[in-house]
Amino acid sequence: MTEGLARIIVPRLESYVREDGKLEPAWMPVFYNPEAALSRDITVLYLSTRFKHGLNFIDALAGTGVRGVRISLELEGEGVLNDVDPRAFHYIRRNIALNNLESRVQAFNQEANTLLNMLTFTGIPFDFIDIDPYGSPIPYVDSAFKPLGKKASLGVTATDTAPLTCSNPRKMLRRYWHRCVDVDFEKEVGLRVLISNIVLRGAAHDIMLKPAVSFLYKHYYRVVFETVRNASLSFENLSKCIGSIWYCTETLERGFAVSGENGIACMSGKPVLIGPLWVCELMSSSVVNDMLAQLPKYPWMQRQTVKMLKILAEETSVQTPYIRVDRVYSRLRKNMPPFSQLMETLKQHGFKVARTHFDPRGIRVDGDLSEAFKIMSTLGR
Repeated sequence: MTEGLARIIVPRLESYVREDGKLEPAWMPVFYNPEAALSRDITVLYLSTRFKHGLNFIDALAGTGVRGVRISLELEGEGVLNDVDPRAFHYIRRNIALNNLESRVQAFNQEANTLLNMLTFTGIPFDFIDIDPYGSPIPYVDSAFKPLGKKASLGVTATDTAPLTCSNPRKMLRRYWHRCVDVDFEKEVGLRVLISNIVLRGAAHDIMLKPAVSFLYKHYYRVVFETVRNASLSFENLSKCIGSIWYCTETLERGFAVSGENGIACMSGKPVLIGPLWVCELMSSSVVNDMLAQLPKYPWMQRQTVKMLKILAEETSVQTPYIRVDRVYSRLRKNMPPFSQLMETLKQHGFKVARTHFDPRGIRVDGDLSEAFKIMSTLGR
């Protein structure tokens, strides 16, 4: 089969289809998920904006090797594809040979942490390292910091969405040191917790990380960080961007707080603080717009990738955690108006409003939310 410019050999997909007709990649002897093609598209587009003349990369948990093969073919990258599973190693070598990349890409059959620690001592500064495990990336991120160059990028995927969205609060606390609170924007909380956890781990290595692009798609979170080896920048990053979200459980108001709940008041009740977590931008608007500008050079990107980038570009204009509109109207005991009418009315009253990729029922509203909810109340039937 093909993906992007890559020709790839994968297990027979039709052999791993569930009774409901959906593909179950976890059943495959070597993991390959066609739905993660969007993640790989966005990785290629991001790297095309950051590295103009090739790059050195490591895909530490490569599976069939499709991401690294695409980076090498579409961006002239040179690097390492690794997987601890001998069956995956077999597919990686075949896919490297199928695409005539033997001179640019090496295959390894090592445990990921072992390989990353070993490559630290080669003297090669790697421009991009990708961590895409089945489950949580946390067991691998500390090792991933070590081979990074002074100014580099780190891609991280997390498929453990159950703990990150607080469906499994015990595992969330164990793995990410975060106590769950029942909110209507739990999908965004999961991404902010993931980012803050990785940023804090990077700071221990004197590395500053900022998310250039991040999103949730179906069953996985994806974050691509820009990294700089600088202790003082890392400290400034933590002091400004690790904080809390305050949330009013009765009125659904919410916002960001870096230094506790001083000066925060709800229309009724007391605010709950959710954190610590990442309270700065989830992505760079300039990076996302640059990626959109790169699309004509990569006509093979799938439609879903273009759709995702366009909604991310809109979403960067408003930072306040998204609001589940159906929850608001459920509290009001009114029917929801059409989304287009709701957003247009809020804009007419001076609010900045944007849709969110996290939830089709959600919007972001910048401004006094107590006033926004009053306006929303007048629209309900």
